[in-house]
Amino acid sequence: MLEDILKIKIQKIDLDKRKDLLNDNKEDKNGRVDIRAVINDNVECDIEMQLYTHEKMIERFLYYWAKMYTANLQIGNRYQNLRKTISIIILDDKLPEFKEIAKSHTKWQLREEEYKKKILTSFCELHIIEVPKAIEEYKRNKKDETLQWMMFLDNPGDKEVKRIMEENEDIKEAGEELERISQDERIRREALNSEIARRDNEQRMYEAKRDGREEGLVTGRKEGKIEGRKEAKLEDAKKMLEKKIPIETIVEITGLTRDEIEC
Repeated sequence: MLEDILKIKIQKIDLDKRKDLLNDNKEDKNGRVDIRAVINDNVECDIEMQLYTHEKMIERFLYYWAKMYTANLQIGNRYQNLRKTISIIILDDKLPEFKEIAKSHTKWQLREEEYKKKILTSFCELHIIEVPKAIEEYKRNKKDETLQWMMFLDNPGDKEVKRIMEENEDIKEAGEELERISQDERIRREALNSEIARRDNEQRMYEAKRDGREEGLVTGRKEGKIEGRKEAKLEDAKKMLEKKIPIETIVEITGLTRDEIEC
């Protein structure tokens, strides 16, 4: 799959499946890299699956790319120790910022404003794939192997995916491996727990936003002043903390600072 996405030949790949590679804040449930890979001994690559988005996703992508890039440089090391770092983000949603971009797979690098073909460095590379767009695009280009992989990731049991497996040996092998590990009771329990945790978090987010909007409207009508709106946000933040929403998420939703929320 990585060869199809990156359009490179991979001779060697080392995977590290730990979930806390870049997670400095242990309460940040949304800041985890799904899989970290070292490709051909000299390229760092992280592959993320994002099941939902928020309004600061672009900033988040760049932040975690930067964390991965700088993680190569230990204290006392020289810049020569830095390596090309690639982020691959697979989204189960469409990004509002990309609404004018029809294609599902976009590749981002640092380029000069006027001389578009001039790249500042090859060390920075982000691939963003919007699965809903990939499914639409697949209908027009069924031979594209990256799109075939996105179809597989979206629904491995789909009838069309079964047909893809007849032609694509790599996806067929992935399907067989998925079937094998699905028989493992421990792995199935872990997958179920992960799914439940995700849905619980989404529900808490929904309730916090709903309650926050309602409280904000009531308070806003009564006060009609900036101070009143701030008090409403503080009350919203309190409710979110009670629902165990990560404080970084509360900052994004309310616009309050960490100090204001924690005081």
